[in-house]
Amino acid sequence: MKNLLALSLLACAALPAQQIPASTELPGSPFVIKQTWIVGGIGPWDYLTMDPGTERLYIAHGDAVQVVDVTTGTVAGQIVGLREAHAIALDDTGEFGYISDGPAGQVKVFDRRSFAVVASIPTGPNPRALVLEPQSRLLFAICASPLAVTPPQPSASQAKSSPGATTRSSQQNSNPQPVPNLEIKTSITVIDVQTRQPLGEILMPGNLGFAQSDGNGQVFILIVNRNQVARLDAQAIASLLHRRSDAAAPTQPNPSQPSPAIETAPPIVLDWSHESRPAQSSENSLRFFALGPDCLEARSLAVDGKHLRLFAACNNMKMTVLNGGTGEVVASLPIGPGVEAIGYDPGRGLIYTANGGANGSLTIIHQDVTDTYAEIQNLPTRQRARTLAVNQDTGQVYLVTDLLGVNVAQPGGIGTLKTASVNGSFQVLVIGN
Repeated sequence: MKNLLALSLLACAALPAQQIPASTELPGSPFVIKQTWIVGGIGPWDYLTMDPGTERLYIAHGDAVQVVDVTTGTVAGQIVGLREAHAIALDDTGEFGYISDGPAGQVKVFDRRSFAVVASIPTGPNPRALVLEPQSRLLFAICASPLAVTPPQPSASQAKSSPGATTRSSQQNSNPQPVPNLEIKTSITVIDVQTRQPLGEILMPGNLGFAQSDGNGQVFILIVNRNQVARLDAQAIASLLHRRSDAAAPTQPNPSQPSPAIETAPPIVLDWSHESRPAQSSENSLRFFALGPDCLEARSLAVDGKHLRLFAACNNMKMTVLNGGTGEVVASLPIGPGVEAIGYDPGRGLIYTANGGANGSLTIIHQDVTDTYAEIQNLPTRQRARTLAVNQDTGQVYLVTDLLGVNVAQPGGIGTLKTASVNGSFQVLVIGN
């Protein structure tokens, strides 16, 4: 464990409307791997979601979601019928959950008692991160596959009117192939969880990554290739989509007239892909904040909704803290390599980053009064333990990984051996103190 006083951290004054974090005590003992639960299963894994109320851990694992009872360390059930699970969101009623099924281009709705899939909702291409915003009751499905949009090419008349255009083309190639200037957009599917129907699509600039809600009506989304965080006002978006949906709805037919063919209204699309400047707004619903030069390729995001602080885990072994109201960079701290997930425990004032690079590690950072942050421990874990979930009731942290092995009987020398996951080795690491 590193000495708490060895790191002198940045501080900034909070906005008047925000609360200064209360002083939180340091853990009385270091964190350790307390237990390892072998839960099996095959395939790649992605995000974890903890439900403290039922003491269940949901793990997106290949073509299924494993549900682990954290009181016993055993698998309580599975949600199947998926092509590849990525993220799980849970409603606040305890009845339903939502899974992003990337290759299927769908969000699956499941019953949390029976684990049965009860509905499928279409989304944009390759949905990954999910955010269920509690105030607006909207589910935001963040699509990971960017849309390549080719700008319109000049017409033949425009080309002729451009001096020297034909001459340059004929000099370069008798049959030139146009090189498009691609503009990268990514889509967000906005879903009404009451009707289980998509309300519309939001087109955003750049490659979108992880997303999180502050629980107070705001949704924050990483824009990885622009080194930004986008802040969306969920209530304003809900109002805007409902207004446009009502305006686009077909009028009721006149009973005295012959019944016309039923027309389906086109999906509502909010194209905000050209809004790329920090603090620029789109109908008061969208703002952008720069993550600053200390953060490169942000991989994950956690939110302190009470004090409006954002914690971005970055691929260059840094964690950046942002003021979610102003976009001001508050602090930057070192973390381990290969980070994929970050978690926040507000009751204990602790931030965790799961670093799957090298031999694996869990960086533990303490949040104290007046925006003071310090790394208090860098716990060795296991290779590729890169995603996590925090149990805010118990303070325990869960990571998942598997073991790698080689087939030494295969032909060839040592240099040709290839590693592969050992069947049945998928496991949950239970971290506590």
